[in-house]
Amino acid sequence: MIGATRPHPTTAPLCHDAVIVVPGIMGSELVNAATGSVLWGLADLGWYVSAWCAGRSLDELAVRDPDPAVEARRVKPRRLLRFPAFMPFLAGLEPYTPLLEELAVTVAHPAALTEFAYDWRLPATYNAELLAQAISTHLTHWRRFASSRRQHGAARAVIIAHSMGGLLVREMARIPGALDDVRSVITLGTPFQGTLDAVEMLVPGRPGPFPLPKGRLRRLARTLPAVRDLLPTYPCVHAGGRLRPLTAGDLDADVPAWTAQPLPRLPGHVCVVGMGQPTYQSLTIYDGDLRLHRHLPETDLQVPGAQPSYVDYSGDGTVYRYSAQQSGAERHLPNQAHGALASSKDVIDHIVRLITERPDGPALGGARIGLEAPDMVRPGEPFKVRLTGPDAVAAICSFVDLTSGGTVAAATLRGDLEGGRTGIVRLMRPGLYRVKAAGGGGSPVLRMLLVATR
Repeated sequence: MIGATRPHPTTAPLCHDAVIVVPGIMGSELVNAATGSVLWGLADLGWYVSAWCAGRSLDELAVRDPDPAVEARRVKPRRLLRFPAFMPFLAGLEPYTPLLEELAVTVAHPAALTEFAYDWRLPATYNAELLAQAISTHLTHWRRFASSRRQHGAARAVIIAHSMGGLLVREMARIPGALDDVRSVITLGTPFQGTLDAVEMLVPGRPGPFPLPKGRLRRLARTLPAVRDLLPTYPCVHAGGRLRPLTAGDLDADVPAWTAQPLPRLPGHVCVVGMGQPTYQSLTIYDGDLRLHRHLPETDLQVPGAQPSYVDYSGDGTVYRYSAQQSGAERHLPNQAHGALASSKDVIDHIVRLITERPDGPALGGARIGLEAPDMVRPGEPFKVRLTGPDAVAAICSFVDLTSGGTVAAATLRGDLEGGRTGIVRLMRPGLYRVKAAGGGGSPVLRMLLVATR
């Protein structure tokens, strides 16, 4: 049930197909099946401060049984995220409400729209089977409903998948016939070749200022099969003057190995790829010490006498550019952070143009800004925020306390030696904050930051 919707403008083009929204990791509310208590996606955003720094709030999120069907009887997904959420390394995720509300008035009838909530802790292969069943059921119901109202009875399905949701669609493509009735797949920041943030979640790197929250996440992440689905499959490890793929031995003997498989083609596939944000793309490992880099080599490092040169291919802050693309798919490249792709007005407007098959609309735009900020800071501790990109010169960077909803600070930015603009900020009150960089027109670039004592 999507809820109340605003009326259609009389001239609005409509999508007569069945539309399914598939969220990313962290993107579904999870509840205890026995008690109904919310385990993830709480309205009380102060929960994230306590959960990552103290207490036992995360214990029920750990996967306890290797059989997903058994685990699914203990924890249930309820709906797509309605409130912001935060996880170290992966930073924050904006709620899906703006996307769902706009789609509800874009489809021919609200009954054509459904959301697929799933337990994002479990393997993509397990959730893909559930997704295939959900799409088949939803499409059947919509066709019957549309036929009864003398609407388009030959409707097909359109899938809008954010982040890990696109991996479910990829796995669903391996199920014979699962995509036969799908007209189009729109993926938003899907890590088809993985993300180095998943490596950082599993392997301790250099000591940082927040060992407790990140240590708690690593313990949790090692129980989550979904994190292994996010591991990079492209050559990303610097070794002996070249790049090689990541191996299970690079991570830990207790982490099962994974295998990269050919990526199947998806029907009518459009990749929305976040750009302009500082994104890890390669790594080095020295005696177990993990170091991540925001570049890949441009030259062959094994050529004798060649001077190594490196290129920052950018990304959305979580998924690097070429990991979020698939060969043969149409691409659109907004400047936006991973967790805000599905809530950005520019992206939502573009999705509407795609599903209504209205190609004459304006090109996907937005501010050309890169936003760099830490994911966690201590109260009162000064930290650096940096803006890059062509529109950074006139951009404004502000911080919103998501608990109160009020703007609490604006960064004073000055030009730096590398062509960006840098400022120093202090946030005094523990809590979850939204960092917003606005300028150059279009949607602002959004990230989240947790202010915590440890």
